[in-house]
Amino acid sequence: MQAVDFKQVEIRRGFFRDLQNLNAEVSVYNIYKRFKETGRFHAMKCIRDDAHKPHVFWDSDIAKWLESVANVLAKKKDAQLKQWADEAIADICNSQLPCGYFNSYFQVYEPENIFKKRPEHELYCAGHLIEAAVALHEAGVDDKLYAAMIKYADYIYERFYVRKDAGFFTCGHPEIELALVKLYNSTGAQKYLDLADYFIEERGRHNEETYAFTYPVYHQDHAPVREQKTAEGHAVRALYLYIAMADVARLKGDKQLADTCEALFEDIVGKKMYITGGTGSSYHGETFTFPYDLPNIFAYSETCSAIALAFFCDRLAKIKNRAVYHEIFERVLYNNILAGESKDGKGFFYVNPLEFHEGIYDYNEGLKTKLFCPIPERVEVFDCSCCPPNLTRFIESIGGYIYGTEGEFVYINQYISSAVQIGGAKITVDSAMPYGGTARVRVQGDCKLKLRVPAWNNGVSLRVNGAAASPAAEEGYIFLDCKGETKISLDFHIKPKFVYANENVWYDNGRKAVEYGAMVLCAESADNGKNLRSVRIKSLAGAKKSVGEYFTLQVSAERLRTGEALYSYEPPVPEKFTLKLIPYFSWANRGKGDMQIWFL
Repeated sequence: MQAVDFKQVEIRRGFFRDLQNLNAEVSVYNIYKRFKETGRFHAMKCIRDDAHKPHVFWDSDIAKWLESVANVLAKKKDAQLKQWADEAIADICNSQLPCGYFNSYFQVYEPENIFKKRPEHELYCAGHLIEAAVALHEAGVDDKLYAAMIKYADYIYERFYVRKDAGFFTCGHPEIELALVKLYNSTGAQKYLDLADYFIEERGRHNEETYAFTYPVYHQDHAPVREQKTAEGHAVRALYLYIAMADVARLKGDKQLADTCEALFEDIVGKKMYITGGTGSSYHGETFTFPYDLPNIFAYSETCSAIALAFFCDRLAKIKNRAVYHEIFERVLYNNILAGESKDGKGFFYVNPLEFHEGIYDYNEGLKTKLFCPIPERVEVFDCSCCPPNLTRFIESIGGYIYGTEGEFVYINQYISSAVQIGGAKITVDSAMPYGGTARVRVQGDCKLKLRVPAWNNGVSLRVNGAAASPAAEEGYIFLDCKGETKISLDFHIKPKFVYANENVWYDNGRKAVEYGAMVLCAESADNGKNLRSVRIKSLAGAKKSVGEYFTLQVSAERLRTGEALYSYEPPVPEKFTLKLIPYFSWANRGKGDMQIWFL
């Protein structure tokens, strides 16, 4: 399946139009201010400043911000963002070495170690700069960075592929591979695809340098990629590698590599993914661990790994479209990804726990100094601030994940209010999701349309031009052969549902979660008081929905009360009350407090 580029898609009124407005007008601006305050933009000048010494990965922060700007400017004008982007691009281009190399840390502080310290993100940063350059070029915003990054990519090709005189074979953090594929798609130059393929195939074949506190699997060095059948190691690094593997498998028609990607996907979603779509269950190394090890309080579940899983689903669908890829994309989008940003668009989570107890955080001072531990409220910038600009570039490009084409068929994979022209047909979608379960689709022109049926549906009601219709869903899609003007009404009969974890997920044994459509719901102490772990929900009958400042579902529940004694022979006494549930993505917007997803 071929995705329809987001630049061709108009996001209309509703949930994502509001989110994109917030993203472009608040989030991208605020990230610029925080990055400027911390010296990130100044670092692009490559002037030694020991008071603001750059981290080795700062270039990637700026690159993702530039890509966010490109995605904004692809759809509308913003003179201020354009000016800021031009200034950053000028600094990068003016600082680039004659050979093409650019890195704000190494060329200033360790020029003698250029391409010698494998774990220190050089090619990772280069990859994000290449992605930004391609985005700016294809948006018609800038070609200076594009030319500069082509020169840099040529230098990388010379050092790693031709001369092979660099100090390592592959980067400690995958990213360059998928970026080179984008550069190949943009330029048509075969050498970039060859280099991406080379970097992928060299993994796991050399005894390469790792951080002293890690091990080969952390850097995806534990096995050659074709021998990998289970998701291991640092979650973001792993998924960025899998994305590139899927890209190369598709472009080269490599079935073995595609099958490897499918096996890795099945391992993740079948044994290592949170109900929120989060991945990486341990903050020790930010890693995938063993099957069904999905702790809630100390979940790692990084925002970047959620975005990476969404990207991986998208790439797999391009090899062979399956509804399950879009189902997982939907799950991770409406839960882990959206939870990464505050309601005001300024704060961000790096880590996304599925349970939070304020007392644990308040007591343990060590948690307050650990980047990879849960925090009670989102913050505006991190020392390692990879997640904020990753989220903003993703949100601005959401239109690219709605529609797809394959031969004569047009797919609607996500029900997001939007409009697009595909061939001779104009398609308009008006969606009530995520808070409702209905959608209206209008097709003007001839079109063989495939409509995805969400896995959470409770039956499907379909009307075509006002008349009831009942075509069978095949492989997760309803097919309609549209002629002239066709008006389609869909109702997936949304209602709250209990969800139960596999018995091997011992953290959730005997507990249940509540979903409403694609959204996982949670309870906060702001609405329900403390001791949320003692809450029992027997039934969802009579649940009442309200949509105001926050979506809220009120359900009848019990809180199991005990006496004052630490231990007692008396059983807890159930106390009835009305439990208020909100979307997981809305938690931590009303001050510090407890949060719970899994209930008795």
